[in-house]
Amino acid sequence: MKEVKPKVLVVGTFHFGGSPDMVQIDAGNMLAVNKQKEVLEVVEKLENYKPTKVAVEVEKEKEVALNQRYEEYIDNNFELTSNEVHQLGFRICELRNHQKIFAIDWMGNIGSRSIGEVLEWAETNQTKLYDLITKVYIPKIKPKINGLSILEAIKSVNQKERIQIDHELYLNIAQIGEGMDYVGIDWVKWWYQRNLIIYNNIIKLIENADERILLLIGSAHIHLVSQFLTESGQVEVENIEDYL
Repeated sequence: MKEVKPKVLVVGTFHFGGSPDMVQIDAGNMLAVNKQKEVLEVVEKLENYKPTKVAVEVEKEKEVALNQRYEEYIDNNFELTSNEVHQLGFRICELRNHQKIFAIDWMGNIGSRSIGEVLEWAETNQTKLYDLITKVYIPKIKPKINGLSILEAIKSVNQKERIQIDHELYLNIAQIGEGMDYVGIDWVKWWYQRNLIIYNNIIKLIENADERILLLIGSAHIHLVSQFLTESGQVEVENIEDYL
């Protein structure tokens, strides 16, 4: 008899309201009437997963403030912003009558160089690799969402081919440096630690074998978080194509 494991559905998103990320996306006005209809289409599909918990890309230490906002929203005292945590996370939690939404991110400082410092170093010292990263990889992974509905855009950022290219980008960044000065790895180790902490925080949400966790997170995290979850042997990572 097959072992019943808790399930996790990892849904990669783009940042509806913009972000300081390496790859920038202009999603337009997410509060416009037509965009709100598109958002609700996605909410309906993801609610069909019937999540027992919803986890979002918010730093763990901000979870209390996050839930204060969620309670205000439930009480009709908070107007949703364009942020995907509000647009998708709050609405799905409301439909499922959840009392709480869960923050699982980490943005701590482990003394590494920033991605900006790493790329500046590469631009001066490793021009060929810098050009590969900035002129080939980043344009490839930047979602082409103009003219797409929100559902189509989310499907696009979750395509396996794009996720693989996204991960290749980080492995190319790891090659920046010379001799024993591991410039790129100074930042990539932070990226891996962040994703390991996200994985750890998700696992800690599991209370029983019937758990169905929905993770809403920037698409750059999909590869590593899904890998860690799958290889843990503790959960079954669901196929997003079954729900979108």
